[in-house]
Formats: sequence, C-alpha cells, structure tokens
Amino acid sequence: PPGTIAPGQGFALRVESLERTLKNTTFRMEHVRFWRGVPKAAAYNTVEEFNQIQAYGQEGASSFFAEGGLPEQVDSQYERKHAFVKYMGVQGVVSHVMTLVKPAHGNVIAQETINKTMHLCRALEKALFFSRSDLDDVQWDGLEMQIQAGAAGQVIDMRGQPLSEDALVDSALKIQDAPSYGQATHIYLNPRAKADLVKAFFPRARYDQFSRPDQGVVGLDLRGIDTPAGMMSFEPDVFLDDGGGPGIATGDAAKRPGTPVAGGTALGEAVDANAKFVASELGAYRYTVVAVNRFGRSAGLAIAAWTLTAVGRRILFGVAPAAGASADSKAALGVAYYEVFRSPKGGDATTTRMIQRVKNVNGTAETVILDLDADLPGCTKAFMIQQDVSNFVFKQLAPMVKIPLATIDTSIRWMQLLYGVLMLFTPRHNVIFKNIGRASGSLA
Repeated sequence: PPGTIAPGQGFALRVESLERTLKNTTFRMEHVRFWRGVPKAAAYNTVEEFNQIQAYGQEGASSFFAEGGLPEQVDSQYERKHAFVKYMGVQGVVSHVMTLVKPAHGNVIAQETINKTMHLCRALEKALFFSRSDLDDVQWDGLEMQIQAGAAGQVIDMRGQPLSEDALVDSALKIQDAPSYGQATHIYLNPRAKADLVKAFFPRARYDQFSRPDQGVVGLDLRGIDTPAGMMSFEPDVFLDDGGGPGIATGDAAKRPGTPVAGGTALGEAVDANAKFVASELGAYRYTVVAVNRFGRSAGLAIAAWTLTAVGRRILFGVAPAAGASADSKAALGVAYYEVFRSPKGGDATTTRMIQRVKNVNGTAETVILDLDADLPGCTKAFMIQQDVSNFVFKQLAPMVKIPLATIDTSIRWMQLLYGVLMLFTPRHNVIFKNIGRASGSLA
C-alpha cells in the first residue's frame, strides 16, 4: 500500500485505481535521429568492400603540348577498402507466469520486445557515432573514428566555445572546396549546442507591434542554415552528449571488470610540447577511471586532485586492472579499455565528465593515462555531414530481427539482433566539431 495505513481510513475496502497508460520517462523513437537518417543497403558477406578513385591523374601535370607532339601520360589512382560486418543484439526474458496473469499494460512479451528494440536503437545511435574497433574488435568504427582516420584535417576544435554561424559557414565551405569537393546537407548536434546557436539570432529578431502577425508569440527556432555552400538541416540528437559521469557498475558482476586500481606511475605532470593547457586553465583537476569490456563497466576509481602550475605540460597517472582480472580483454573480468573522466578546473569528484577512452594494451599490467587537454570535460561534439549514399551507408547483413531461444526453464527467451557495418566512402565530405561549450549565461 502507498504510504502508511491508519485505522479509520478503510484501506482494505478501497479498489485500487491504476492508470492504464504506461508512462514513459525515458527517450522515444523520435530521439533516435541518426539511425533513422542513415542510408541503408544490403550486405552479402561478412566482409564488405568498396573501391575509391582518389585521383584522375597527377595534379599539376601540364596538359599542353607542342604542335605535332604527344601529350604526357597520367595515371588514375584507385584504392580498394573493406569493412567487417559486426554484430549487435540484446536478450529478452519473460517468466511464463507473466504470460498468464492479467497485465496492466497489454501483452508483456510484446511490451518487452518494444523495450528491447528501443534499448538496441540507443546502442546503435551511439555506436554509429563513437564505436571504435581499436578499443574492442567486436565494434565497428563509427563516424568519428572513420573521419579522423581518413581526413584528420576535417576536425574543428571549438576549445569550449559554442557553435557559431561563422564556424558553420567556414566548415561547409571546407567540405565544398578543393580537395574535398563535397556538399554538406545535415548537422547533427546536441540540442543545447543548437539552442546556444539559436540564442545568437535572438537580438536580430524584429516584431511589428501594430500588425502582430505573431499573435504575441516571440522567439524563434532554426531548422537549417543557408550558406554559400548550400542549405543544411539541423538534427538535434540527445545522444551527442558530454559523455556523462562515471555512473555505477553495469553488467553481469561475474563478467564485467572490477574497479581498477592505482598503478605504479604516481599522479603528476611532465613537459609535453603537444599539451594544450593554457594559462587560464592552470589549477586543480580531479579524475575518475572506469574499466570496460564487452560485458559491462566497472565502478569508478577516484584519483586524487592534481594542481597544474605551468603550461606546456601534461598530467599523467597509472591505472591497472583489479586483482583477479583476466589478461585476455575478450574474456570475462578482462579489461578492454578505460574510460577517463575529468573535472573542470577546481571541480570536485561529482563534476567529472568523460574526456577520453584508452585501450588496455598491457593485459593485467599498468596503463599510463596521459591528459594533454585535447578533449575538454562537459563539452559535446557535432557532425556536419553529406547524408547520401555517395558518402556513407550502413550495410546490413541482417536487419533487426527477433529469434526465439530454447526453453531451458519456465521463461520465454528470445534475442533481437542486427548484423551490419557503417561504411564511410568520402571522409572529406564531413566535418567534426569537438569541444563545443555552452554560451555565456547558459543555466545548464
């Protein structure tokens, strides 16, 4: 019973009144933007290949020749590339008893099938952007990894500043101009990053106090932007977040990694020409490290604060897998990679946000974590892309399917699967914005 029962309230005589509609407190399908927009095609093998023509001929070679002469020969340049199909899925279980009782919100198996589909869609949305096969070979390479590998110059670092109209226009031209020759069509970004961009246009709005065609409604939204390189649509995506905090341990406790331990390399700093810390960022930072494998995530290891006192330096410290961890990162209790979380300057342990993922290449030995300030905590990323089949496609060996599992107890079991891989053909037809901060005065 809700609350407490007191004599005279007649609780035993009351009929329970349960709202028949199941109330959703989490994301809905309309939040899954990129997966719904990705061009899809059939795959016919576990290894999908494609050819690129990278040059029609040697650039700079003269096409002029003398009368009666012979023009010079040029060679076209081709390259064949491949990608491995990867496998995603989730298992569902409903006890036989729950199929017999009168459910409050309809068929329980049907409802759980919807829930598992949504769970898989969330995993898909994040994986399409951020999965990395170098961290765990069961993952495909997401859009971020493939753009960085194929066109590192297409990454724009905002260094904590919000997106601006200038940044969008210049990046659209970067995609259109030589040597990219692309056409940006969509911008996927966090809703708050889009809101900060919208705020920049508020002072430009004008309202006619006499005709009042707005019916007293003020404000505006931006559904797209027209640039010298063409029109692009805004696609606010809630899954392009700041990575969140360390959270709690998730997954089967017998398989997920244990909480990592401090390594032999003490927390400190060292001179590094590649470090990006500037004078305004000198101060105290806290770190938390989480161990991850394909079965789940550990609880976080809190690292003591370190006060950086000079620019041109990196912060470093060592971590190692928990006692009893497997040396095989693919096995239960093994560690595939570490998620590193950092606080803003002067922040406490509750303010840490993800800044990087570091592969565990040393088995059960120590991994040294280096923070060059390349990625800022609390910031987000955005993707300006050419959304058509000439740029990328998701090859599906098996679209999302539901397969019943054997009955091994008094439960109904099934798995929902998807086999496929994201294939990016023209990396320079895309731009990544990293370290997008919030506009001054933003409340959250």
